[in-house]
Amino acid sequence: MTSALPTCGELLLALSLGTALLSCLAAIGGDRWRRISRLAALLAALAALGSAAVLFALFLGNHFEVAYVMGYSSKSLPLLYKVSAFWAGQQGSFLLWLAFHAAASLVLLRWSRARTNDSGSMKDATLAIFLLLEAVLAMLTLAKSPFELAEAIPADGAGMNPLLMDPWMAIHPPILFLGYALLAVPLACSAGALLTRTPAASWLSTARSFTLVAWSFLGAGIFIGAYWAYKVLGWSGFWGWDPVESSSLVPWLLACALLHLLAMARTRPGVLPVTHLAALFTYAFVLYGTFLTRSGILGDFSVHSFAGTSIGLTLAVVNGIVVLAGLALLFVRADSLPQTPMYDSHASRPFFVLLGMLLLVFVAAIVFVGMSMPLLTQLMGKPAAVDTSFYTKTTAPLAAILAALMLYAFAKRWIQHRGAWLAHIGTLLALLAIVTSASGTSETVTLAPGETQTIAGHEVTFEGQQFEMDGSSKAYVYTVDGNRAAAMTKLKPSGEDAAREPAILRGVTGDLYLAPTPPEDAREEILLKRGKMQMDDLFAYRYEDVTMEPEGDHLRVTADVAITDGETVEHAAPVILATDTGGKSEPVSVMDGRKRLRLTGVSSDQGAIRLELLPSIEELESQPVRLQFSTKPWIWVLFVGAGLVVIGGFVAMKEE
Repeated sequence: MTSALPTCGELLLALSLGTALLSCLAAIGGDRWRRISRLAALLAALAALGSAAVLFALFLGNHFEVAYVMGYSSKSLPLLYKVSAFWAGQQGSFLLWLAFHAAASLVLLRWSRARTNDSGSMKDATLAIFLLLEAVLAMLTLAKSPFELAEAIPADGAGMNPLLMDPWMAIHPPILFLGYALLAVPLACSAGALLTRTPAASWLSTARSFTLVAWSFLGAGIFIGAYWAYKVLGWSGFWGWDPVESSSLVPWLLACALLHLLAMARTRPGVLPVTHLAALFTYAFVLYGTFLTRSGILGDFSVHSFAGTSIGLTLAVVNGIVVLAGLALLFVRADSLPQTPMYDSHASRPFFVLLGMLLLVFVAAIVFVGMSMPLLTQLMGKPAAVDTSFYTKTTAPLAAILAALMLYAFAKRWIQHRGAWLAHIGTLLALLAIVTSASGTSETVTLAPGETQTIAGHEVTFEGQQFEMDGSSKAYVYTVDGNRAAAMTKLKPSGEDAAREPAILRGVTGDLYLAPTPPEDAREEILLKRGKMQMDDLFAYRYEDVTMEPEGDHLRVTADVAITDGETVEHAAPVILATDTGGKSEPVSVMDGRKRLRLTGVSSDQGAIRLELLPSIEELESQPVRLQFSTKPWIWVLFVGAGLVVIGGFVAMKEE
């Protein structure tokens, strides 16, 4: 039976959209409509947060009548992943973004109450711009609603992608989206100040405070994602220059530049024009990255991208409107901006800060070109991506110059605040660790169970594969210099690989990284007609009969298959638990475990069945396995440095 919750969620989203637009329109009316504008903004925020609460309730209550819940959750999913399933897909991630944006609007509402003679209209305009962006997010969420009902109500959901069932991935997306949502505040402040010709002193502090929070959270999200890639994906590294990774890196780099410009603009009014530009393009690249990852363009070039939908085109249009409107406003108001010099001399601190920010923009531009290559080449006919060497060769010299500038700033004692000091030290440590870890070695060898080889100066023995009794996972077990290392692989019910994690041996001087490649899948599929016999390399099989019995919300389909080796005959009973949306089946062992069978289908007239023939567990355990063995000198310094960068950002908030 369908509950009223999905309808309630849809109505709250529609209310959020309508009241956000009403707040924007009322703000235009001036003082007479200010109360209505603020009330509408409050309702818009509460409605958006309410719709997010409804989706949480749908996940926690196993409401599989909702297509999004059915696609990303299941009854057996642990509570942590039921919660994180909220943002596992495109629909939920947009609602999460909207909820964070709405929460930020409540903070802006409180900020706008503190009014001065020169800031009242600017704060109203800022809030209106922010609510307009909130309305856009609500529209995008409604366009691909997470509350859409499924065509049929299954007994259980499909569950979560095993790759996402990791604590780091449970927190990575919400931290990123919090950063995305907060980066709308400096854009709104910038636009509000330009619209009302308000002095910089009225908005720079607020914009910088929000930018600091956004930059810190966005950086934390990126670093957590990098650690997840290192720990789980088995990329043999923390960063693969995946286009989706890069789509969050670009706004983070620009937000870093914006932070420095906002601080400089307090004492150097001539910096204001480029500060307005930085606020605009930082948020514009949030929208652009979202478009790129949700348009389907990166489907063949990224392990992270979403399938293509019509929402990608909508995002492209919204992004274009934001950029063009922002540039037009800046052009119209250019005469009201200070025309004073941005720095006094080439030996001054402002000059070196601006030079560093220009280098950051160059790095962001290089990353932008690289991540956009699939889009650019698709427009010319054949999609293609750049090689990772493109990024390393082009950004390495710029990173070296940036490091030199930071060291010079420390020598001149220009960096004095604790937050800034921590963040810059962390950046230097991270850059150093990137260089040292890249000096490590990597070799690929093939090892049979029990075989020992010396790899990169280490004695490595492959102990073999070990399968869990319940068939949920297996481990590739190695001994490295006498220490046990086990790379884990999660398995689907069918026995196929679902997700892999490398083995990492950590040490003071760095990590040893073992990433095995699973042997080629030796399963074979056959179609058996009732009463007919078919052979493989070991046995002959004959389909005898099939029975179908209701079992709770499932239909239990059991086949009777006779197997013979020419001397003895054995009957196996492989099973499918079928539902309206598919079925689940597990292999069964036959002939003393020498082969395994899995029932994958039954014809509508029950005249034929489809079987998968799988090797025995013993045969799998005896297979040789390819291993990529890498050394990662001082890799832990990278994560310490990244942590200091984020901590520095949060410390700087208290110093504002």
